[in-house]
Amino acid sequence: MKIYSRLLLITLMSLSMTSGLKGQVTSATCESLKPLFDYLITSQRLFTKASDGMTLAAILEDARDAGYSVSYTQSAILSRNINGAFYAKTQATNAAVYQAQIGDCIVSLRAVSGNVAFYNLRSDACGTDGTVTYHLNGGSTLVARLQVDSCATCTMVTTSACFSTITGGAVNPYLYGLAGNWRPSSSYVYYSDRSETSLTEDVSLRRAGTIRSFSSFWKFDSNTLKMVNDTTKWVWNSQLTLVNRKGAELENKDPLGRYNAGLYGYDDALPVAVAQNARYREIAYEGFEDYDFGGNPCDAACAVPRSFDFSFYRTKFDTTEQHTGKFSLRVDTSAGITAGITGTADGGFGLAFNKGQTSCDTSIYGLASISTDTSALLPSFSPIAGKTIVVSAWVKESQDCQGTAYAGNRFAILIKQPGDSSTIIAQPKGAIIEGWQRYEEVVSVPEDATSISIVMQAIAGHAVYFDDIRIHPYNANMKSYVYNPSDLRLMAELDENNYATFYEYDDDGTLIRLKKETERGVKTITETRSALLKENTDR
Repeated sequence: MKIYSRLLLITLMSLSMTSGLKGQVTSATCESLKPLFDYLITSQRLFTKASDGMTLAAILEDARDAGYSVSYTQSAILSRNINGAFYAKTQATNAAVYQAQIGDCIVSLRAVSGNVAFYNLRSDACGTDGTVTYHLNGGSTLVARLQVDSCATCTMVTTSACFSTITGGAVNPYLYGLAGNWRPSSSYVYYSDRSETSLTEDVSLRRAGTIRSFSSFWKFDSNTLKMVNDTTKWVWNSQLTLVNRKGAELENKDPLGRYNAGLYGYDDALPVAVAQNARYREIAYEGFEDYDFGGNPCDAACAVPRSFDFSFYRTKFDTTEQHTGKFSLRVDTSAGITAGITGTADGGFGLAFNKGQTSCDTSIYGLASISTDTSALLPSFSPIAGKTIVVSAWVKESQDCQGTAYAGNRFAILIKQPGDSSTIIAQPKGAIIEGWQRYEEVVSVPEDATSISIVMQAIAGHAVYFDDIRIHPYNANMKSYVYNPSDLRLMAELDENNYATFYEYDDDGTLIRLKKETERGVKTITETRSALLKENTDR
């Protein structure tokens, strides 16, 4: 079973590495750095490794406990990095240069000439300019100097670039639901005859109905429960292939390879479309209803993208005209959306367990990180090349139609191929029903197609409204649903032909009227009224 999730976060950029403090060892810095490095040399701790996890605060505390007068408050380098890491960037005890990382600064001991044994150094008194010099133990000749090489200055800025926390690098598979969530993977049905085969014999109602030669699906093997099912009797009839971040089933398939899929909206709380004989990535529905549903996430700038996303046109969502629900898309000139076209390969995703050397022994390898690729994310809408699809929508123009069909709009499907493209203009299907007309077109997707675009245009100088846009495979059966975003009551259900059934409620939330949209107009199917009998208090 595969579990999928998608999360996007705002990226914070760190700017930038500077060397403005290079060589600037002031008198105050000398008074702090000199006793610190005297302690490191005497205690043989110059070459502390990064894997030791030492902080500058811990080093300073050990130095003071050893009797060294170290004050970080007088040194800008030490005070700004008091909680930073301390470790050696070089490991050669006899060399020309030794470098240490102190928080976001790099401090070095540099030999005057040739190599020097760093643990054999002894410091001189601070110079009048704040410099720190060293001689060899037992000698007096200058052999090395202490200096600040560079310090990083970081400014945190918010960028509009977003990245996936799942595929961007190392990932905790349990944190993001890639592992640890157990859900039903497949369901099996047992096919076999009952013990009673004769129609003339009496049946014992208390004992009848048992299965002849029943074979258990699970069996114990060395105290372990294993699946040893008889495939001639245990037949699987459904397999879960996709779930969303809240655990709702998005896609399954049967033994014949037929897929069933569903789209969820309203913050993944309710199904907005279901389809038989279609995959999740092959279906799309947009009613423009739930873009403002739910609270504002902390990472609103990098919200999880929708499978069929019209977020760019949110300012064009109109509440004055709607086929179903409360919103439609108003187009004054043109609007469109593009989706990629993919092949049929579906290899599934896996976790890559990356090994690395451990801190205790370089010859021993342990788990360094876990990573995965984009196949762990929910696929966006992407029709399969070589298939036939159906594109439909409801259209209304702001000016009344003088004939049997609108002529001031264009609903086009653009398919791109390498070095070529083709455009299909969707045609009206059926009469205008209370101002709205259904457009539908059957489109054959070429084998080498790379993308598909839906283009909606107003070509007569007045606004055009689009609503209930649907795309699904030609041999699929699709239904879609519209809810009231304020109370989540079902407002409309669109059938296989994209015709709506409307649900109307009274102030108490009781269903009072059911209307059906047909080629001859909207017809009331049922209407009910109810009231509580009031008690007569008259005497």
